[in-house]
Amino acid sequence: MRAQFSNKRFWFLYTTLFILFGLVIYQVIQLTYFHQSSLLELAHRQHYITIDVPPVRGSVTDRIGREFVTNLKVPSIYAIPRIMSAGEKTRFAGDLAKILKLDKTFVLRRLERDKAFVWIKRRVSFEEAEEVKKIGNPAIGITEEYKRFYPQGTTLANVLGFSNVDNQGLEGIEMVMDAYLHGKPGKRVTKRDAMGREIRAFEIKTLPAVDGDTVMLTIDQHIQYLTEKAMDAAMKQWKPQSAWAIVMDPKTGEIIAMVNRPTFDPNQYDKSVTDSRRNRVITDMYEPGSVFKIVAASAALNEGVVTPETTFFCENGKWNYGVKSLRDVRSYGTLTMEQIIVKSSNIGTVKIALKLHRDKFQEYIRNFGFGSLTGIDLKGEAPGYTRPPSQWSKTSPYNIPMGQEVMVTAIQMATAMSVIANGGYLIRPYIVSKIQDPAGVTIKENVPEIRKVVIKPETAALMRKILTKVVEEGTGTKAKIPGISAGGKTGTAQKVLPGGKGYSHSAYISSFIGFAPSDNPRYVMCVVLDEARPMYYGGTVAAPVFKEVMEAAFLTEGIRPSKKTEAPKPPESTDLSMTD
Repeated sequence: MRAQFSNKRFWFLYTTLFILFGLVIYQVIQLTYFHQSSLLELAHRQHYITIDVPPVRGSVTDRIGREFVTNLKVPSIYAIPRIMSAGEKTRFAGDLAKILKLDKTFVLRRLERDKAFVWIKRRVSFEEAEEVKKIGNPAIGITEEYKRFYPQGTTLANVLGFSNVDNQGLEGIEMVMDAYLHGKPGKRVTKRDAMGREIRAFEIKTLPAVDGDTVMLTIDQHIQYLTEKAMDAAMKQWKPQSAWAIVMDPKTGEIIAMVNRPTFDPNQYDKSVTDSRRNRVITDMYEPGSVFKIVAASAALNEGVVTPETTFFCENGKWNYGVKSLRDVRSYGTLTMEQIIVKSSNIGTVKIALKLHRDKFQEYIRNFGFGSLTGIDLKGEAPGYTRPPSQWSKTSPYNIPMGQEVMVTAIQMATAMSVIANGGYLIRPYIVSKIQDPAGVTIKENVPEIRKVVIKPETAALMRKILTKVVEEGTGTKAKIPGISAGGKTGTAQKVLPGGKGYSHSAYISSFIGFAPSDNPRYVMCVVLDEARPMYYGGTVAAPVFKEVMEAAFLTEGIRPSKKTEAPKPPESTDLSMTD
């Protein structure tokens, strides 16, 4: 019985060991042949780490390389949760939340993640980093990242826009040119220890990041500063709801300065409101008022239906047409076409426009660029508004010539005045001059672009002469620059009441658009103030801004008009009483 029992036990053990041994052999074969690739991949993930190397975002400069946007190295705080005990996570969550001004629950949730790396707060102040360093725990680390920095503060802020913590452009130039500014990220492959920490000494492979390109604007930083300074003074004196201005080279279309008020600090964009970030120069549409008279005057001269000496009876200040009446601020009798523009007579301007067929007049309105996009290389441009003659009312022929029933933007007005300043050509405005790669090689460059011929050079020369008289002896005398001849047109437009129910008698858009020097204009400038108080005439509140900027710019550059006048070469309402 004993021998038989032992024999059974022997075979049981033998069979069991054989099966176990077979299972081991099977597992070895499985691991060696069938799961080799997946296991090697797992081992690679455990022993190696791939780290993204972010590129340095490209800078934004003015036309000669002075920086508007650059980058600063700043500390960022991270943690390694896998090497922290539960008690440490709770304790350090409170310390970090206090130092970094974060919610303790938020910090604790990040520390409780089963990861070898988590961000606690990126791009902190150096003072905060020093306090974190005093914690003295190896599981809490400090690294350096690049942070977007705007050294000029609010200067050009509404044009530049801003980027977020991940260096993605969100508004303005930062967004429009993001593909160039962003660059291409690199990678670094290295080993890590059992705790998941990087061992830099065992770096295996590096793919370097390609830094972003430099975007050079057409903006002149000095003239931008002068324009912002003059606009701030106007804001303080006249207290408008908002104001905006643009300075432009009429021959090339280059934007020299672009100012918006209110504004914001892109270094702290999260503390700003949407309204303060709007680029009103291209987004805000308004009825232009008397500055729009340059269209009717230019069209009539160009078509030959009037000359500067052609006379019109201005009805002694009041002209009844149907059930409506058109008024001038002063009682004018007979005026020449030139005097009508110099004195800004509403009645005279309408009579000039009535010399043109309405279809022809509308054609000139469109040719001057109104009712369509200018094509500027910025996002958010509004097209303005103008109706075809088939949709005009009975009063439209009397309203439109003096700047009612049309909506424009400041960039459109500057482009329209450039037609007169440059000899008759509608040009495309642009603000990006060129793009350079990190090595300084130009990879893209904008060039002047003529969109169409609007008026003859002779017509443009006559209009420059007339508009110069507006500044010398007409409604724009406060734009006069000592020693330098300038031309321009004033405008004071009643704002449309909510719902389009007539015009306000207390809220006005005040504007001035001019050029200098008159004989061969170097700059065109448009200034707009929304609801200036207590004075609101464009010649009073807007024209002095033009004068201050142009005078300072010419003084700095040493530009003086030539003695010989030569035409510039082209580049390779219910109440209609308001006037100004």
